[in-house]
Amino acid sequence: MKVTVGVIRRVLNLRDNDSDPTIVSERLVKGLWCRMGFAGSVNGRMQKTSFSHAYKFMAHCVLHALSHRKGGYDETQDYIMNIIACLVLNRPYNISQVIFDHMSENVKDGSKSFLCILGLSRC
Repeated sequence: MKVTVGVIRRVLNLRDNDSDPTIVSERLVKGLWCRMGFAGSVNGRMQKTSFSHAYKFMAHCVLHALSHRKGGYDETQDYIMNIIACLVLNRPYNISQVIFDHMSENVKDGSKSFLCILGLSRC
C-alpha cells in the first residue's frame, strides 16, 4: 500500500491544501492559549488540565484523535498546539501533511508497531 499526503487528504476527507501552513507563529499560539483561559505556563510544558473547562474537551479530542503517542495524553506537543489554534481561529492548516510526516517518522525509525488513523485502513 502506498500512502501519500493526497491519499490521506482524500480518505479522511480533509479540506486542506498543500499551500496551507503547517507551522503557526508561536506568539500567535501562546497569545490565543492565554485568551482561551490557559492557566499554566505558556513557556513550559503545555498541560491539557490547565485549560478552562470550555476548551478542555476540545483539547482532549484533538489530542486523542491526532496525537501519534501511545500514552501520556495530558501534555500537548507543538503541532497539536498549532492545530488547536487554527481550529479556534478558523484558519487553514495542512493537517494531512502533519499526519503524513508522523507516519513517515515511524517508518524511518523502524518501529515494529504503528499507530494509524482508522480511515486509512480503507484506502
